[in-house]
Amino acid sequence: MDLAKLTYDLAAHVRTTVRPLLGAADSVAVTGVASSGDATFGIDDAAEAAVEEFIVTNGVQAAYYTEDAGVREFGTPEVLLVIDPVDGSRPAIRGFEMCVVSVAAADYTPTPRIGDVRAGCVYEIKSDIAFVAERGKGARVVTHGIEKHPTPSYCLSIERAAWSAEFAGRPASEICSVLAEAIDASSIRGGFFVWSSTAYSLTRLVTGQLSAVVDVGGRVLKDREDARNAFLAAGFGKVVGLFPYDIAAAVLIACEAGCVVTDAYGKSLDDISLLDTSEENVLSIIAACTPELHARFLEICDRDSGSLGGI
Repeated sequence: MDLAKLTYDLAAHVRTTVRPLLGAADSVAVTGVASSGDATFGIDDAAEAAVEEFIVTNGVQAAYYTEDAGVREFGTPEVLLVIDPVDGSRPAIRGFEMCVVSVAAADYTPTPRIGDVRAGCVYEIKSDIAFVAERGKGARVVTHGIEKHPTPSYCLSIERAAWSAEFAGRPASEICSVLAEAIDASSIRGGFFVWSSTAYSLTRLVTGQLSAVVDVGGRVLKDREDARNAFLAAGFGKVVGLFPYDIAAAVLIACEAGCVVTDAYGKSLDDISLLDTSEENVLSIIAACTPELHARFLEICDRDSGSLGGI
């Protein structure tokens, strides 16, 4: 089974289904709450239906996971597909381009981990640009059917870095207290962005448009004893943050493009449970185009944690 092609074809099918819904009135309706605690919108429902349609129509022998459907099995599964049908629902329902379909193919095991992901595709919904990678074989950018090589930037300092951070469902005061130094340092000569799609942001490392992607939510939640109440308030009663399904494909793509990706402690993400959306598995991430820039962001996180007596 060509896993890279499978992830690309599935992502393309979902994109074709949901692209006409970008900015449409029906897409804005909140239709439920996902297992992660995040809101589900009308566009998410259409994307979920498109996933099952592709699996059934093409007779794919696979188990697949989405945050709304959980794990479903078809036939005798040969692979586990971890899918975020619309990463960046909020930009999508407003018609912005910062939204993608994310599909990762992992080994079908009883306890899959991020390190078990073997191939992945992140497909922009508004533009015909896809990012595809297979473990150990590099990443590629596919634009209108034409393949190109990744072009990460070369940036060593936060002052010159263009980078993004995630705030959806995270308490802004807690996040900014960690990242304020980096935001202030980079806002004039680099650039600071908030796009509400970590998968989209990670692909910007591959194009060289961003130099780093940071989400400190998981570390703040673990390091600060009083942070949980702030997260509950921001998440309307549930802790919301970064989960493996959000980034399963994008992390592989960024790593295969030569970027440095760890959690906000500097540890590998490989051993993280792939399907766990419990509060205990809320993640953090520091991804950067160079080891030097990664180290600078990690230094900021460590300094903040040390001042608060965190772990």
